Amino acid sequence: MATQLSDPRSSRVVVLVSPAEKRRIAANAAAADMTVSDFMRTAAERYSEPTEVEKLLMRDLLAQLEAANARTEKAFAALEAAEAQADAFDEDAYRAKAREALLARTDIDWDALRGALSGGKTQ
Repeated sequence: MATQLSDPRSSRVVVLVSPAEKRRIAANAAAADMTVSDFMRTAAERYSEPTEVEKLLMRDLLAQLEAANARTEKAFAALEAAEAQADAFDEDAYRAKAREALLARTDIDWDALRGALSGGKTQ
């Protein structure tokens, strides 16, 4: 049963929308179990400018998001640098350099170490 209005609706408000917007509005209205007219009217009536407190909260949120975005960009840059360094790593050259550095040490008795590792057997 329809509700009788004391002031019947007889004025139109024309709103131009894209076909995609019209589909979204119709889907939202259906999800709310409303006609498109009721949905649009309700949305327009409920709209209000944000209060000063809401504006401050939104500015704070924006600042936090910008800071998080900057940290994320910095982390991605560090990751890319680490990946480039890993791609450029030459394991064979590293091993050769480490071997050369070890063999150059005079504080290691290589013959004694070789004997200890082979269980006293000489090769």
